[in-house]
Amino acid sequence: MKLKVISEFFDKYTDELYSIGKEIEVDEKRGKEILSNPLSLVEKIEETKPKRTSIRKTATK
Repeated sequence: MKLKVISEFFDKYTDELYSIGKEIEVDEKRGKEILSNPLSLVEKIEETKPKRTSIRKTATK
């Protein structure tokens, strides 16, 4: 799960300082734990799959 830090905090397990704007990747369980914090420390980054684009070949005469 990818999260974006919106309020600076120390991770309680690693003691790492996460600064505002930093994007972090955590497992699903830890992500839900951080998101459930009432201080609104992070927001979830929705992962979008890239759209496929097709290239049309035109016939030349």
